[in-house]
Amino acid sequence: MTFEGWLVFMAIWVAASMPLGPNALNCISSTVSYGLPKGLWSVLGVFIASNLHMMLALSGIAVFFNAHPVLFELLRWLGVGYLIWMGVSMLRSKGRFEVRKSADFASNGKLVRRAILISMSNPKAIFVWLAIFTQFIRSDISLGPQLLILAPSALAVTVIVYLTYSVLGLGVNRLFAGSRKKWFDRLAGSTYLAFAIGLASADLRRA
Repeated sequence: MTFEGWLVFMAIWVAASMPLGPNALNCISSTVSYGLPKGLWSVLGVFIASNLHMMLALSGIAVFFNAHPVLFELLRWLGVGYLIWMGVSMLRSKGRFEVRKSADFASNGKLVRRAILISMSNPKAIFVWLAIFTQFIRSDISLGPQLLILAPSALAVTVIVYLTYSVLGLGVNRLFAGSRKKWFDRLAGSTYLAFAIGLASADLRRA
């Protein structure tokens, strides 16, 4: 993978991590309720769950990769379709978002476990890994070296994004008040669609 191809991968992964889903809401809620240091424990839980999602997704990729190039190409196009579906879903979002402070005590371990359970209860996360990784993996060269670049890069972006959400936690209700959340969702949805169209029209695995 060239440096330009890696930059495109990073941009797409940032876009995939942006939507305010269950993981983001949980990290924000932890900060709102208990302060930033506690919120960081939720980020750790998301990181652990992301590793589990990644291993499950990459196991599936390896099966298709080793079975037959045609099957792997089919998986890649299914990935494009999934990104389009995500984009349309974000564009149709009603933009409702609110986090309320809780007085209940939560230990560090409880916050980590809760973040893992919330993340693992969302099977769509595995499809995100499948959808994006298959666009950049080449079936004509060894899989291992490619994953040594893509996997750590994706995990690093994931941690940075959820750290950012945790930091923004205390002001999140003001940040996404009124119609701002709706426009945020529309931006994220449009980004999904733009990347999906680009991936469908160009083989970025050779970029």
